[in-house]
Amino acid sequence: MNWLDLRYLGIVGRKGRIPTWFNFIKNNFLSSPFSSLLLPLYFINSSFTLASPCLLDPTVKDYSFYPQWAINFNSATQTLSVGRVCITYKKQDSAIMSHWLPKSAIKQRCNSEKCFFNVILSETVGYPTRNAKVFAAYLPITLSTSWSYVTSLALAHLSKPSLSTFSTLSSPLKDKTNDIVLPLSVQSLYTDGSFHVTTDSSLASMTSAWLALDDDGLILESSSLQLFSCLPSALRSEIYAVVLGLNALSRGSSISIHTDCSQLISLWKRFVDVPFSPKLLREHNYLLWLSIRHLIMDRDLKVDLIKVPAHGDDIYNMQVDSLAKDVHSSFPPNISPLAFCYASCLLLFNSLPIDMNIHHFLRSIADARALLSFCSLARFTALGSPSLFDWAGIYFCLSQIKGFASHKNGRPEFWIFRIKLLLDMLPTLTTLQQRKPYLYSPDWLCPQCNSAPEDLNHL
Repeated sequence: MNWLDLRYLGIVGRKGRIPTWFNFIKNNFLSSPFSSLLLPLYFINSSFTLASPCLLDPTVKDYSFYPQWAINFNSATQTLSVGRVCITYKKQDSAIMSHWLPKSAIKQRCNSEKCFFNVILSETVGYPTRNAKVFAAYLPITLSTSWSYVTSLALAHLSKPSLSTFSTLSSPLKDKTNDIVLPLSVQSLYTDGSFHVTTDSSLASMTSAWLALDDDGLILESSSLQLFSCLPSALRSEIYAVVLGLNALSRGSSISIHTDCSQLISLWKRFVDVPFSPKLLREHNYLLWLSIRHLIMDRDLKVDLIKVPAHGDDIYNMQVDSLAKDVHSSFPPNISPLAFCYASCLLLFNSLPIDMNIHHFLRSIADARALLSFCSLARFTALGSPSLFDWAGIYFCLSQIKGFASHKNGRPEFWIFRIKLLLDMLPTLTTLQQRKPYLYSPDWLCPQCNSAPEDLNHL
């Protein structure tokens, strides 16, 4: 989408210039600066749009002259036309439309003054714009949104795909867990997750487990699974356990979920117990929270969360904790992380879902590219192998610029000194001899000892 479209939708402000981060996305994540298609590394479902299509005003009476900006898709010729619907005939499913020529967001009337044609009303949608008045027939007009954005909205609305996104995304998970369908007699679920951090001998590992109990406290079913380590964390394994447990429930179940994770209960109140808010899309693990919301709504579940003491005397919590820990030693997972996503929009990078704030993700990629360029500087490669440097520590120091600049001693020159020290840019005699050989003789030595060249190692 263009910046003009984002302004029309109210996603960004209407004043100011286009920010640097938006230009960075256009230059680095699109197939070309003049295209709206992402690179193959990224993927967005074709059925996803950021806004609902703009429909024609249904209150306008038939045979009344009431011009409305619209876009028509001719299914017979597979062509799009833009113009103004002047008169509608709802019973005949037709309308009379004037033809305008699309040029980005600028529309110009067709050269023929009598360029009106009949269109099918069911193949016509409104053109989202604010400044819709035409003051002179021969003058072009600039509308609020671009041609590419409006055509994507129209095609998404008029094509009406038959398969829902949920069914296509959730099929791998159904293939994996369809053999477990809990009866309506299940009253309680105990869930737990386990997370092992990366060590020198092993990679990060996430597992989840759940126990299903009836009202007499009898264990009806249990399940444990080693998860794909995409954005691994302890909280993520706990959320996964809830998703897997809800997926095994029958439609119309009333369940109490027992967990020892206080953070899970706190986030549940923010993201599940309240109406949907777009702010959820800025949070970590938002795809899993959307999956929980979808399962509850689609299966008409009634769910309560109950906090149990961690490492207490609850025998069921101890058992589910043991299940989650034991599965770490099993074979690596053979299912895709996409199998756990019930979301209408999935952003993928290298076939992995981006389950975090997309702005932060793009910023991390930009930082990684900048660090790679920094590591490739000739001043470092001339010193030896890249393994000689602690790049993680160097990146941490470089990312703390604001912290150094706002230090309580008010001395940002301390940060400047460190950068020059890191880049070997201090004005030592050897550096000055390289910069200005006509002023500093190459035969000069350290003025303090007069026995060796004055370089950084000598200092």
